[in-house]
Amino acid sequence: MQPIPEGHRETLTITVTDDMTVNFTELGPLHPVYSTYSMAKHFEEAGRKLLLPFLEAGEESIGMQVEVFHTGSALPGMQVTVTATLQEVDRRRIVCSLQAVSSLGDDIGHGTASQLVLGAEKIQANFAALRERARAAGQLQEEPTA
Repeated sequence: MQPIPEGHRETLTITVTDDMTVNFTELGPLHPVYSTYSMAKHFEEAGRKLLLPFLEAGEESIGMQVEVFHTGSALPGMQVTVTATLQEVDRRRIVCSLQAVSSLGDDIGHGTASQLVLGAEKIQANFAALRERARAAGQLQEEPTA
């Protein structure tokens, strides 16, 4: 991995859609606003966007941790801008601080996200081993063949 400049930032701007609102798998729809789990996804994505330009050939990253404090709301149709700022590099672990602001200028969330940089082949080998274990346990949905 190439060095990441101290304080480096990237932004991710999304438009809230109905499928980003609170709708639980078993419990159904609840609040018609940007969900905490969508914010967590966008926090991880913004952190990855910050890291991608610094990965070298053969390297990949995998998410390790996302911490979200969801402090405000955004409705479908509103934009949310997530800013990822490099907080720490500890060998292969990258930590970003994150802030989410609505198109009305309201702070609606903050938190952190961590990623681990590994060789792409190692990550794929781990997934292949997991796939084999799941297949052996009868827990793998087979992909249809063409």
